Amino acid sequence: MDNSKKIILENIDEKWFKSISSKKRDIFYLVIKRTIDIILGSIGFIIFAICLPFFALATKLDSKGPVFYCHYRVGKNGKLFNLYKFRSMHDNSAKDEKTWREKDVSSVTRVGKFLRRTHLDELPQAINILKGDISFVGPRAEWVEFAKVFEKEIPFYKYRYLVKPGLIGWAQINYPPSKSVNEAREKFEYDLYYIKNQSILLDLEIIIKSPKLFLW
Repeated sequence: MDNSKKIILENIDEKWFKSISSKKRDIFYLVIKRTIDIILGSIGFIIFAICLPFFALATKLDSKGPVFYCHYRVGKNGKLFNLYKFRSMHDNSAKDEKTWREKDVSSVTRVGKFLRRTHLDELPQAINILKGDISFVGPRAEWVEFAKVFEKEIPFYKYRYLVKPGLIGWAQINYPPSKSVNEAREKFEYDLYYIKNQSILLDLEIIIKSPKLFLW
């Protein structure tokens, strides 16, 4: 992995984070970022609305359970919110909340495999973007259960909540899905790079590079 694209945890301390958290946010950047969120979120919502009847019917025919999957995630400043997705697992797969996604493939429905492979299961998150729960670009919002573990095991993890989470992030385009706490730690180092270097140009770079996520 390219160390120039992340912040090594061993090289920073509490003072480093205090300097970042006390840094005044650029109002121009925040306005542009929200404008981009509204534009892309609206486009995503239109696509979501078009796909909804087809995906809803396919999901219902494929397995029992609701069309949507809602789960509490940790947002900016540690605020909890409901993240929306198309359901991709059998409705009785409560273990989905406590195990790594890659280990749950046997619980994924046939329609769910298609939705996950194409990332179309995340279309309902256009609602989260328009509501302001998440941004289009930012660190991925973590499950509450995992967040509690990471806060204990990964130094300074709570500082991940300095910025609004996003649909796509710097860590995502530079590191594959994590399968352990150690990998989550390394992914967090990429999130720190984004938190420190937030800008319109970096956001645009992430958006431009995001199609490669479909190749993983």
